[in-house]
Amino acid sequence: MRGLHWFRNDLRLRDNRALEALSDRVEAWLPVFVLDTELLARHPASRPRTRFLLDCLVALERDLAARGVAVQVLEGRPERVLPELARSLRVSLVSWNRSPTPLGERRDARVEAALRRAGADVLVLRDHTIVGPDEIRTKTGGCYSVYTPYRKAWWRAWHDAPRLATPRVRLPGKPIGAAPAASSAKLAGLLAAGSDPGGAIVAPRLPRGGEAVAARRLARFLEGPAARYAVDRDRPEVDGTSRLSPHLRFGTISARRCVGEGLERAKAEPAARAGISKWLDELVWREFYHAVLAHSPHVLGRSFRPEYDALEWNDDEEAFEAWKAGRTGYPFVDAGMRQLAATGWMHNRVRMVVASFLTKDLLIDWRRGERHFFDALVDGDPASNNGGWQWAASTGTDAQPYFRIFNPVAQGERWDPDGRYVRQWVPELKGLPAGRIHAPWEGGTLPPGYPPPIVDHAMARTRALAAYRRARQGASRARTRSSR
Repeated sequence: MRGLHWFRNDLRLRDNRALEALSDRVEAWLPVFVLDTELLARHPASRPRTRFLLDCLVALERDLAARGVAVQVLEGRPERVLPELARSLRVSLVSWNRSPTPLGERRDARVEAALRRAGADVLVLRDHTIVGPDEIRTKTGGCYSVYTPYRKAWWRAWHDAPRLATPRVRLPGKPIGAAPAASSAKLAGLLAAGSDPGGAIVAPRLPRGGEAVAARRLARFLEGPAARYAVDRDRPEVDGTSRLSPHLRFGTISARRCVGEGLERAKAEPAARAGISKWLDELVWREFYHAVLAHSPHVLGRSFRPEYDALEWNDDEEAFEAWKAGRTGYPFVDAGMRQLAATGWMHNRVRMVVASFLTKDLLIDWRRGERHFFDALVDGDPASNNGGWQWAASTGTDAQPYFRIFNPVAQGERWDPDGRYVRQWVPELKGLPAGRIHAPWEGGTLPPGYPPPIVDHAMARTRALAAYRRARQGASRARTRSSR
């Protein structure tokens, strides 16, 4: 039997569930990646996430070439080009790992129907998360909307049946022919599309992609920063996090491998146990947000808590642009937004602060911030991005209470007490002492080129509280009327 494996967000050879299952079913195979023209139009090669994906794909191409296998890179709509390829190669089975998003599920349904019409069977497995959304239920059979009980249930599921990573690469039999040389040239051309004529990358300074890079990053993290993760994870000037989120997003490493190796390290190094345990819980947060999206797909466009759909957002375009540019006059917020623009990544503590500032201080719709992050982040993942934004805006599951509003000055003073993070990303403030770095308008004149605060935090807090109360009261009155 001949087979194809359709690579998507699983750009690795080790511990790839659908690829391993295909290995048990076919004697010959061809790896395929589809450059979806519709998605490329929305996310061109100059976008950070697209560039990182292409870098991961180039690394996968090298890894397969070392094993005598060439990747076939197609361009077009998957529901058209995959059946055509399967028919031309007389392929009986096409495998892929299930999409974790509603949009991806609809696309996959079209692809499956087209392949079956072409006479090919399909093999689809879940791989992006460790535990499936339907595997963890409340006692009444519903889905969890609060993280802590979900976490407890998740770990019970893990201990009852550990989902360990496959320790070695297992590929199907001999390759089917060889991919045309145009495939490699096509990838190189797309990568070059994000460069200027002199070869300098226009996009942000991005991490390298690929399975080997992800494995090295995991090993370095577990051998070093992981031990202090519980302490350092909120300090943006410290390299205390794993930085694996882009790799998990595109599957250059599996969540199973991260959890398995994390548990092994914690067992071998008791002193590192607390830090690693905290990091593992963050991986469970990722699973939680994917479960929320699977059960409540409406969250991609509306608030999880319907009472907040009536929030009266502030349509202040000038303030939104200042926030995007890192020109709000609040150094901790501005440092985060400039880090995002320069690297395609932002420290998680700072993500919470800048999201709170947009939704509470500026009272701008969380969906605008969610979209900007999704476009700008290398690790932009629909489930995690949406979950984080709705948490900050107090509109989602397990949300921060609406009356808890981050003070951008106090957050900077607590998590960047010496101002190292701010000085790195806001060079206008390099000369300020630590006592002024997070409130440069106090105790002297502002440094040249740095703006004053675009909003007074105390006044903005009062405005936000009033807006949230009105939305809640309006929802309460509506429920009362409907119950009469």
